[in-house]
Amino acid sequence: MHRSLRLQLIAIVVATVATVLAASQWLDTRLSEGALERDLEARALLYLHTVESLWGRTGAGALRRELQTLVAGDRELTAVDVLLRREGRFEPALTTRPAGEVAPLDLDPAHEAILLAKGSVRTATERRDGAVIWRIASPLMHDGALAGVVQVEFSLLEIARLESRLRMIGGIFRVVSIVLISFLLAVFLERRVGRPVAALVDGMQRAETGELGARVSVLGGGEFAFLAGSFNRMLARLEDLTAGLESRVRQATRELADANRELKEANEKLWSAQLEVGRSERLAALGQMAATIAHELGTPLNSVLGYTQLLLREDLPAEQATKLAVIESQVQRMIETIRSVLDRTRDRAIGHGPVPLAPLVSEALALVTTRLAGRALVLRSEIPPDLPPVPGDPAALRQVLINLLANAIDATEPPGTIVVGARVLSSNGRGPQMEIAVSDSGHGMSEEEIRRVFEPFYTTKAPGRGTGLGLAIVDHIMRAHGGQVVVESSPGRGTTMRVRLPLEA
Repeated sequence: MHRSLRLQLIAIVVATVATVLAASQWLDTRLSEGALERDLEARALLYLHTVESLWGRTGAGALRRELQTLVAGDRELTAVDVLLRREGRFEPALTTRPAGEVAPLDLDPAHEAILLAKGSVRTATERRDGAVIWRIASPLMHDGALAGVVQVEFSLLEIARLESRLRMIGGIFRVVSIVLISFLLAVFLERRVGRPVAALVDGMQRAETGELGARVSVLGGGEFAFLAGSFNRMLARLEDLTAGLESRVRQATRELADANRELKEANEKLWSAQLEVGRSERLAALGQMAATIAHELGTPLNSVLGYTQLLLREDLPAEQATKLAVIESQVQRMIETIRSVLDRTRDRAIGHGPVPLAPLVSEALALVTTRLAGRALVLRSEIPPDLPPVPGDPAALRQVLINLLANAIDATEPPGTIVVGARVLSSNGRGPQMEIAVSDSGHGMSEEEIRRVFEPFYTTKAPGRGTGLGLAIVDHIMRAHGGQVVVESSPGRGTTMRVRLPLEA
């Protein structure tokens, strides 16, 4: 940062000096050009008056020699012409030009008027070599009438060369001045600004890392020495404050830890209250539905089961007896499912006996296998054989697995794969847990669907294919076991439902 400041200061000073030098050179050049122009005009008028005074008093030969002497003595003066007016035209009468060279006269009626009114007129032209030519003319009067014109011609080539050399010298001087000033200013700023600022920055960085014993030393006086002294006094004061605050911070930390424990206990009580309220709301709806289901389906199912058992007592062929046994097992499963739902709505106390995980998963897979008939779905179990048992209710946990598997089957279009896995989690901050994951390769869910997935009667299935109660029951059972359900899903990439159960009852 301090180096950037130094560069900015150098740039400002150099720009200011360069601007002043350039303006000075431009002004000097303009003044020099003006002085040279005025000098040329004064000399031209002097030569014109000289020719006018000699005209008519000196012979033509003597006058030509006088004029040639004037031209030879002035580097800018290139020619002197005397032109007489004859029949409305100006014809050369005397000139210092070489033989055969025509004396030009740029004199139109407008210039004649100016010539008579002001006594002289100046015209400027540019030659092929780039030199500017001035022609200054004055009238020759005879009996009050314009008898002719005296014209002097000046070349500004030498003046242009002189101005070019002056500009070049001025440019060289400006560049050398800028380089010298930049060098001297850089050395000065490095010693008087860069080093003190670097020392201050280094001290601040050390203090920022917690080294409050850092001190800054700046040689000499001035503002930077004052800043260094103020910074050192500030660090000394901070050291004193830090030493006094340590004990108060430790005391505040202990008080904060006590407050955090109290807050944690309050949050747990609040969570229990919220859980109870939500459970009551869900169970109220589930209870009404379960009562209706039990009333409408219980009696006919018991009748079907009774007649099936009576038929099984008769002497039937083995094939028919096998089919009746399948009917009996499925009816008993329906009755058991209804009873399980009723138990959930009545908040029946769950068991906490050790439940082997592998047999539980195998039983759940066997119960949902019939739903895979005719569909190109692969149902695979990846349960390690050495997993510890889970404390819980076998029927409730079986219901959780059945509901998760049923949802995975409904969400997966053939061909697809459904995998059941399990593992022990030990570093999640909540004690050892058993995680059971059911993954499918189905259509997945959006964020909004994941947010509402545990709401009773909310379903993403097509009308007639789901009631929206399966995951609500799963969530209720997991909370009753002290566990949780984690949903991982994205549209088009399948879904993974992870149920986590504490291994310590």
